[in-house]
Amino acid sequence: MTVLSKIFVYPIKALLGVALNAVSITEGGTLSNDRRWAIVDRKGRLINGKNNSRVFSLRPQFNLAAETVSFVDEVSGLQTFELSDAKGLEVYLSEQLAKPVFFREDKRQGFPDDMNASGPTVVAQASLEAVASWYPDLSIDDIRARFRINLEVSLAPAFWEDQLFQHHRVPKAIRIDQTVIRVSNPCARCSVPIKHPKSGEPYSNFYEIFINKREQTRPKWTDSVCFDHWYRLSVNTRIESSEVGNVLKVGHQVSLDDAG
Repeated sequence: MTVLSKIFVYPIKALLGVALNAVSITEGGTLSNDRRWAIVDRKGRLINGKNNSRVFSLRPQFNLAAETVSFVDEVSGLQTFELSDAKGLEVYLSEQLAKPVFFREDKRQGFPDDMNASGPTVVAQASLEAVASWYPDLSIDDIRARFRINLEVSLAPAFWEDQLFQHHRVPKAIRIDQTVIRVSNPCARCSVPIKHPKSGEPYSNFYEIFINKREQTRPKWTDSVCFDHWYRLSVNTRIESSEVGNVLKVGHQVSLDDAG
């Protein structure tokens, strides 16, 4: 029986996240508190590890019940902010990132990469284990920190999620307990996973190793026509309004809906 084994949310987009035992679905069809806040520049552009390497030095510790975040740095030590304290966070983050930045909140939908598929990303835990095996000095937790996927399922084979896609067919849906999650597409990855999540240092040949191994080890149920390139891991999803308020819990049974 396939089950939901891990839940991660990333409260401030581009920063490290937090593991949860349960999470609710927002009105915008996202996981509560996932990418709810974001750091932007004067023009409203998102700040992330692709455009500001100082992001990797930030070490957030979240208390989501209290809606606070703490940072530790060598100069100031431990500093704790209410997540509603946009001004205080802007002062601190501008100093840490060496440029003026602004703190934004979207409680309903957050700041997803894909506005048309703003639900949680989903992957089999075995897929992460397989990817970790391609890099002798990386653990599964290192892979988790690099790819920042929301939901993991266990008791499923590596790249279990590939079977959701068949050429000329509507993708299958994922049912977690009573919650139906509609599947959009295999998730294309950006340049961030190539970099160490704490230092920002690039891993030599990370991309080349990934795409070669991904193609070479694809399971028999993977329809290659659905993959225009192999730098893809996990699936993008959307959650319809009928599921708002539902709660996903670690241990919930996971199944696939052939009706899509």
